[in-house]
Amino acid sequence: MTVVHLTPTPEPDAESEPVSESAIDLVFEALLRDIVSGKHPAGARLPAERELSRQLGASRPTLREALRRLGEWQLVEPRRGSGVVVRPYRDWSIEVIGAYLRHGRPEPGQPTLARMLLDLFAIRRAMVIEMIRLVGPRVPAGGTRDARAAMARAWSMRNEASYAIEDFQVMRRVAECAQFTPGLWLLNRFASLYLEAAASIRAIVRPPDDYVQTHTKLFDLLESHRTDEAAALMSDYLDRHDAALVGALQGAA
Repeated sequence: MTVVHLTPTPEPDAESEPVSESAIDLVFEALLRDIVSGKHPAGARLPAERELSRQLGASRPTLREALRRLGEWQLVEPRRGSGVVVRPYRDWSIEVIGAYLRHGRPEPGQPTLARMLLDLFAIRRAMVIEMIRLVGPRVPAGGTRDARAAMARAWSMRNEASYAIEDFQVMRRVAECAQFTPGLWLLNRFASLYLEAAASIRAIVRPPDDYVQTHTKLFDLLESHRTDEAAALMSDYLDRHDAALVGALQGAA
């Protein structure tokens, strides 16, 4: 008979072990899910580092990096004498929204997941309309050429899930041609959050039939510096763009 001797695996050394990005992502996602689902509620102290490493099957350097990322999203904070504590819901960063729509369990007095998604649509609408007002006077003649090309690409993908990704490129090109860099960067960040939220509910966003007609008119108005008309046109368009999905969600809000 062969006898196999098992020896305990030594604890990873915090100074020497290389940290894998994929391992960090897995630990980060596990902790993120546990926090937004309420397993670790606001004010709760997370298990001690050694115990949490054991529970998650992660090295301590990997765990520390995952906790650092959670801290950047304002989900947790270290407190002297208390370890790492979950912060109140009201303190969390907007980056949490995708995970919250997947795993969140709103408490009494907090909005439903459907209500949060509707509010995200409202933020997008307000952002796009205000951006049009800000960039309108700065769009040069012929400056919407790249935006028109982006519109054509988005329309060609109108029946695919990737349409929503391409559609965001249209306003990015408008902001870029007006050299409105802070707005461009803000739109970049919001686009990733919006698309993650849509993916969380497996929503496929498709444009109204007048997508090309509306955007062509928008570009013409912007190049003519008819900003108020451009904003009104896009406001009406976005109302129709979101109508079908909003209608499906309102019953649950």
